[in-house]
Amino acid sequence: MAKSKKIVIVESPKKAREIQKFLGKEYSVKATIGHFKDLPEKEMGVDLKTFKPKFVIKSKNHKKILSELKKLAENAEVYIATDPDREGYAIGYFMYDELKKKAKEIKRAEFHEITPKHIKEVIKKAPKFEETNFGLFDAFLGRRVGDRIVGYILSPVASKEIGGRFSVGRVQSPAVRLVVEREREIQAFKPTPYYVLSAILEKNNIKFTAFYEKQRIEDKELAEKIFNDIKTEDSAIVIDITKKQVKQSPKPPFTTSVLQQTANSQLRFSPEKTMMLAQDLFENGLITYHRTDSVRISDEAIKNIRKFIKEQFGEEYLPPKAKKYKSKNTQADAHEAIRITNFVPLEKQKQLVQEKGLTEDHFKLLKLIYQRTIASQMKEAIYERTTALFDIKGYRFKTTGSVLKFDGYKRLYNIEDKEETQQLPPLKKGEKIKKVDQKLEEKWTKPPPRYTEGSLVKKLEELGIGRPSTYATIMKTIKDRGYVVKEGNALKPTQAAYELIDYLDKKYHWVVDYDFTKKMEEFLDYVEQRKKDWKEFVKELYDKTQSSQKAVISKKMLNYALDLAKKHGKDISDILDNPEELKKFIDEHKETKPTEKQIAYAKSLAEKTGIELPEDVLEDKEKIKKWINKAKKEAMKTYQLSEKQKAILIKNGKEDLIDKPEKALKWLDSYFKKMRKK
Repeated sequence: MAKSKKIVIVESPKKAREIQKFLGKEYSVKATIGHFKDLPEKEMGVDLKTFKPKFVIKSKNHKKILSELKKLAENAEVYIATDPDREGYAIGYFMYDELKKKAKEIKRAEFHEITPKHIKEVIKKAPKFEETNFGLFDAFLGRRVGDRIVGYILSPVASKEIGGRFSVGRVQSPAVRLVVEREREIQAFKPTPYYVLSAILEKNNIKFTAFYEKQRIEDKELAEKIFNDIKTEDSAIVIDITKKQVKQSPKPPFTTSVLQQTANSQLRFSPEKTMMLAQDLFENGLITYHRTDSVRISDEAIKNIRKFIKEQFGEEYLPPKAKKYKSKNTQADAHEAIRITNFVPLEKQKQLVQEKGLTEDHFKLLKLIYQRTIASQMKEAIYERTTALFDIKGYRFKTTGSVLKFDGYKRLYNIEDKEETQQLPPLKKGEKIKKVDQKLEEKWTKPPPRYTEGSLVKKLEELGIGRPSTYATIMKTIKDRGYVVKEGNALKPTQAAYELIDYLDKKYHWVVDYDFTKKMEEFLDYVEQRKKDWKEFVKELYDKTQSSQKAVISKKMLNYALDLAKKHGKDISDILDNPEELKKFIDEHKETKPTEKQIAYAKSLAEKTGIELPEDVLEDKEKIKKWINKAKKEAMKTYQLSEKQKAILIKNGKEDLIDKPEKALKWLDSYFKKMRKK
């Protein structure tokens, strides 16, 4: 009897090729190319009475892939091995739904690392798809449908009432609010002076600094009095001395958000760049799955790490017992932290990166993950910290000196928690030390710093907003939508950000309310655990979008109305705080003629497409807009992408855009802009 076919389905072709190598000819490994089903692009796609979503197949290419998979799945044993998180499960569930009537049986395989041993073990133990947690799909539905409703209902309302194009998002808007609030704090900050007083002491040719015990003196007169009093003194008396051993423990291995924060501060990588690089490292079998909020490491990996530490660094760097780290969120520990999968030295890691055809940036990120993984199981660093108190003319001064006694984990990973080391000479209580100088410095208080993408991710995580799979997307969205710009590594809000946040704060405060957003994220966690219903989540969001307060008059609307009033010689002072009347006035007096630029563009499109351009269209702003959009669509029907353009799309995994010239050109345009910046 012939063996039944075995099909393994993953998201990406790269991952499919890697897994195919491990499983051999008995299996056929295929890729869905990401999400193959989604809500439609041009419409809400959700029934607002039942909240039933309408998912459609995303592209012709996805349609083709699906029909091939359906043929292959006929009477086959299918393993759905999409990513081990909500999004991955959703792709898997859609696939299960499409194939369940055709396949002999469908199983769920969750690969947390792309290594031969792990893949084979997972395939062997894979449960039936029916026995898996459908709560993951429900949580995906809640998030996708809820976010669609908020965006589709509130974005047009905000755009109309503020004037311009604005997008509102359940998680992106609170992130923009954080950046706006921080900028306002900085603008409102008034620096105040304070004074720092120090004495330079010396013994055995070793100079060291002692600070006045009250490190910040607000009173200038007092600071100057102490400074003048000690100026004439040429010695200091040791009045107290304490020595203690200070241990510094290594940090736990990386979660997604901490990896993004560290790569941002150390390598200046944006969260989305970090995630793209991590995706490649995962798919090439160099790290474990990169979307996780767990700090747990498997027992087998710990065994390998400990063996590696002993071989590479020696027994003295190995703690007697393995270190166990616990995640804040107990649910998270079903997964592992982000760690290396090959327990080999750094040079060998670099070689692996090169063999896989990956870049220098991939190696930089892998090096961070390698250092953090190994360091997390190494011994503590030990410092000897000496604190001495001195009397100078009746005033107390204090100094601290640290000496590194054992470097421990810092031998490998000395990025954070750097200890200030100042060498002190041997000191005895009661002895007199030479004072060689004194300093009085005026300093100014500083405003809080602007967020970087890393510190904003940290803040969102602290507030319970966003999840490992969404941090990078939030950052990308608020930049792409023009709400924040980067100045160096810092994030600065744009004018549009202020307008949007002020509007939402007055009219739909719940959208930017941190506690509400956190509560809704937790609601989705309960949905995932099958404790709550996703439709309840969506209903709460929908109801909130409907309970709007009194219409708000935006600054833009007000200025436009005042300009029109001036132009037409009207007095509108009595309706300035009445949104309905103001809107009516604008509608009656607004400019209806198109601009010269619009007319010229419409004429050139008419020439290219041969579409008739009636006279009345040239007289009306709204009509010409509609006509231009229609003509552009027509022009796109016959537009042919060049071979070079197609090659760039294929190289970047965007082959699904080849049949959509309009979208392809948009993507190519942003691609070339990025290339020019580089």
